[in-house]
Amino acid sequence: MRGNKNLEIYIKLFTVLALALFLAYELISGKITYYVHPRYLYGIWGAIVALLVFACSMMGELRRGRHNSNLKPYFLYLLPVVLAILFPAVEGGNGNIAIAQSSKGAESLYGSKNVADTADSKAEDSAWNTDGASTDGDVQGSNGDSAADIRDSNGDSAADVQDSEEIAGDSTDESSGEAANADEKDRSLKYKNKTGDGAILISDEDFGCWYFELFDFLKDFKGKRYQYTAQVFHMEDLKANQFLAGRYVMTCCALDLMGYGVITESDKSSSLKENEWITVTGTIGEYEYKGSKVPCLKDVVIKKTKAPKEEYVYYYYY
Repeated sequence: MRGNKNLEIYIKLFTVLALALFLAYELISGKITYYVHPRYLYGIWGAIVALLVFACSMMGELRRGRHNSNLKPYFLYLLPVVLAILFPAVEGGNGNIAIAQSSKGAESLYGSKNVADTADSKAEDSAWNTDGASTDGDVQGSNGDSAADIRDSNGDSAADVQDSEEIAGDSTDESSGEAANADEKDRSLKYKNKTGDGAILISDEDFGCWYFELFDFLKDFKGKRYQYTAQVFHMEDLKANQFLAGRYVMTCCALDLMGYGVITESDKSSSLKENEWITVTGTIGEYEYKGSKVPCLKDVVIKKTKAPKEEYVYYYYY
């Protein structure tokens, strides 16, 4: 048995080393970001270290002779490497394009529900006060004294009670007003970097946040001029002079990769190629798309440009 090579260990060792080398190559070349979000890179480096440690632990078994079992199942572990070589990550996107919709509708729905709950609560309190609490009339009928006499005997007047209620009401209104102002702050103010011609520059890092806030708080951005690097996306249901100026956005991995863009009006639309890289500068307007009001870019200036180092936008949400 000592003369027999342990082919099972050789297959395991080859598979583990192949996976470690493949992951290391993708990380060093930067192509790993076509597969997963950059926030997972540290975890992938950790996986490489674990694979190498596992490979070292198997070295001692190479010289031990052993009757070889069925080796076919072990080739399944090589399948990810084989598929990655045969079907590498598609650079430039996967062709899945969409126009975002505002999430404010859902927020309004929940807001209405809260208001309704509050109204029901107030109604229940009112009913409890009517059925369970004593009124001034009840007090007067049982004791023979008027409600005014009772208040006078306690040293408090109705005016004093009313004044204290008004003070409490003013305090509540003031705090509510501050909360409303906090919610209604201008979301466009966080984007301040400007270009030479006065347009607000949206960096690759800010595109994801800017794009979704643009749809949720359109009134804050209308009339303001922006510039950003984008790809050209054509959609069949847009007009001949319209296209989407957007980016592929990834939140987790290649499976959720989606191209999001802003409807852009330009006479150059038909001459622009799909996925072509441009620098677009335009003023935010409003456009009705499938019954919803969405942002659009008007008075557009388009310049061709090179693809950025990272073609995808990696969206961080909290």
